[in-house]
Amino acid sequence: MRECIRFLLLLALFASLPLFATAESLAQKGSAYPEIKPESKEWCSQLKQAAVRARGLDPGMRSYTLLLASRGLQKCAPQKVRATLIDAFMASVALSDADAAKTGLQSAALRKLLRLDESTVEQLMPQADPEARAEIQGAMVERAVDRRDFDRALSLLNQIPSDHDYPYAAATQLLLRLPAGHEAEKRAIFVNAMAHDREHSSLGVEGDDLSFMVVRFWRHFPPELVLDAIDQILDHSKTDDTQIAMKASSGPINFDNVYQYRLFELLPVLRELYPSKAEQLSNDPQVQAQLDKYPNGLQSLDPTVRDTPLRKGEEPGMQGVSMTSPGASGKVLQDWHSAEIYQRQANEILKQAGDDPRQAIATAATLPVQAGHTVPRSETLLRIAQVGWKKNPSASKEALEQMADSLKKVDPAMYGRVGLRVGVGLRVQYCWSDGVELANNMKDTDLARSLLQEGMEQAERWKGVDGDDNDPNLALKAWWPSVALFSALLNSAAHISPQTALELIHKFQDPDLVTLFQIRLANDRLGADEESLH
Repeated sequence: MRECIRFLLLLALFASLPLFATAESLAQKGSAYPEIKPESKEWCSQLKQAAVRARGLDPGMRSYTLLLASRGLQKCAPQKVRATLIDAFMASVALSDADAAKTGLQSAALRKLLRLDESTVEQLMPQADPEARAEIQGAMVERAVDRRDFDRALSLLNQIPSDHDYPYAAATQLLLRLPAGHEAEKRAIFVNAMAHDREHSSLGVEGDDLSFMVVRFWRHFPPELVLDAIDQILDHSKTDDTQIAMKASSGPINFDNVYQYRLFELLPVLRELYPSKAEQLSNDPQVQAQLDKYPNGLQSLDPTVRDTPLRKGEEPGMQGVSMTSPGASGKVLQDWHSAEIYQRQANEILKQAGDDPRQAIATAATLPVQAGHTVPRSETLLRIAQVGWKKNPSASKEALEQMADSLKKVDPAMYGRVGLRVGVGLRVQYCWSDGVELANNMKDTDLARSLLQEGMEQAERWKGVDGDDNDPNLALKAWWPSVALFSALLNSAAHISPQTALELIHKFQDPDLVTLFQIRLANDRLGADEESLH
């Protein structure tokens, strides 16, 4: 049985008062009340009421709901946004260090506040946990780089103690943007990054570590310095048995441990600088097999991993990277492979949907209810309905009804008990919510309401799993699978009738959920897009 994590209140009232005062005074500088359209006044009122209630919730949900409220307040009361964000941050400070939500909530609050007032963020930074602090320090460096204030960016990097997490991605952006003639500064950044890695080794398989800096910039530094960095990285990786799986155009790539992955990254550089050293290390057949396919390692997979910025319209080429515990990478690769197979089958089924939708529906029914992190049957049935609803609405209705039957069979455990809205759960949400909205577009009110009701019933069943006293979901409640599904359905209900959605919200008995859903509904009606807070 997992024990519930108790919130630890770390902040005394007398310490918070000056900060709230600062927020109010800063917010009032140059701000004027916006002109609110008549149709928005009711939703601004709903938002403000919920924001008041949010301050009475426990720290985690208080922080999360206030962060959401800050989005709508930009439309309704921009002079209150700074104070709301500071309140959200202060609530997150009160969370236990063991709470997985703490870092994400702090980072989100400080990132939003950074857009408004960097000096206030600097005042709050000492109270942030190390990971959040490193992320925001990186964001501050990136802001300075975007302004081409390179001295400020260098100063910020140099202020980070060597035993703190280092913002490698931000340092990389600075190296990419520094003009020619700043080789001494580039070398100083690299040496600084090495010092941090020596104290606190980092594994960032999507670019946020020292190894990526070596791969990108080795030509800019003395060979002996690059060799020191490579030796340091390889030494750190020898005891890390994390498995790494990557997607590539020719198929998946799997590494049994971090040392293999580091060799794949760094041997191409060593072969250029120290061929004999590279030869000594080229004794792993699995790594050598991958380098035979991809002789430049990461740069063969993603040519944008280079020492110049992305060109206009260019996107990084990494298709997917996963880190798993020993023995689990095979399951990741199997899931990827299965998803590709079922995607191809779904595409073939959709080709016949236009001419013979009912045969397409029958074929879709042979797909599995769920496979890995996908729900092939439901997704294919939804796409059949979307393709043909104008030409053959009765067939689309049948497809949506069968989709609903398939969704009810999805195992809630496959959603992921950490509660993050990823994988199969996200796909389930989209199927239910897109199905409701499609039925509404078809002017089939009975079907839309039926799908909404069935989806809400499934969310209620999932809520029973999340709230099981014997095995409770310890994630932030806003991230529970059931809550995410409720949110998606209520959003779809609002597109049919905002008042109906509001009535559904107030039927919940949980003040956390009433507050969360009311803020989300108000934000949606105000056109305040929600950002990811995970």
